[in-house]
Amino acid sequence: MIASDPALVAAPIAERIAAAQHILILTHINPDGDAVGASLAVWHALGALGKQRTAMLTPPVPVYAAWLPGADQIVFYQSGMALPPADLAILVDTAHLTRIGPIYDEHAATLATLPVIVIDHHVTNDGGATINLVDPESASTCDLLYRLFCAMGVPVDGTIATCLLLGLTTDTQSFQTSATRPASLRAAAALLEAGADHAQIIRAVYYGLPASSAALMGRALAGLRCEHGVVWTTVEKSMFAETGAEEEAADEVIRVLQRIGEARVMALFKERSDGTTKMSLRARAPLNVAAIAQRWGGGGHAQAAGANLPMPPAEAAAVIVPLLKELAAHDAD
Repeated sequence: MIASDPALVAAPIAERIAAAQHILILTHINPDGDAVGASLAVWHALGALGKQRTAMLTPPVPVYAAWLPGADQIVFYQSGMALPPADLAILVDTAHLTRIGPIYDEHAATLATLPVIVIDHHVTNDGGATINLVDPESASTCDLLYRLFCAMGVPVDGTIATCLLLGLTTDTQSFQTSATRPASLRAAAALLEAGADHAQIIRAVYYGLPASSAALMGRALAGLRCEHGVVWTTVEKSMFAETGAEEEAADEVIRVLQRIGEARVMALFKERSDGTTKMSLRARAPLNVAAIAQRWGGGGHAQAAGANLPMPPAEAAAVIVPLLKELAAHDAD
């Protein structure tokens, strides 16, 4: 079953939850604010319904989301860990089970036996779960989840509202993205009225940058290149060692690239510990970078996508940048 309207799946989802004894909450690897906020909002909502549940994420979690209520209850998956004895999985902010990384790699057979509910807003979602609530028009999974809670009659208190508002705020970059809709702002207003801690969200997201992250940004931006409407740079492993920055500091670099006026497409190539590359792509509407990410097993949104490439950053840039230039040139025509 697949739908984009929460009202159409509220009853079937409620039935699945009512019948379950232990619910496993999962999201994608390298979880962002929307993934963490959605996971915790579901965790709190299920707790209010009296359900046994486990929220399991693959670390690291962004520092700006680590303070959220319930974050200390998250189970951080490490290779070799067993899954809890769940009889239902809820997958949030994720287009496919394969995107949950090592949890899927090591437990695909077990997960295949579970009914799965997907709540997601990625255009690349294949609708392959038991019940799929997928709305690419939603600005974030968190505001889609808010509408689902309303349709199900699940009370949204200040704790749940805080988790949801952080996800909505970060995924829209404070309502700057082209995905922002009137419904996004209405959801934000409702979450504030429900008691969301807006002040703490803003402090954590926008005024908590570590000095080490700023130092890494400086090194990465020093190597910035801008040609034919495409801007890109690389974050190397050595930069993390030199600055002491955490992995998530690289996310700040792509945000700076997005602010460059002459750029139509932006790319960040981050070297991983095993020598492969995490590629993050951004674009101005109506350009679609998700199609390029999908070629490499990734996905995301039309204007924000990513993938892991089995090659070092220099090689990845040599392969990807010409494709991005072609995309930008096509738009110029």
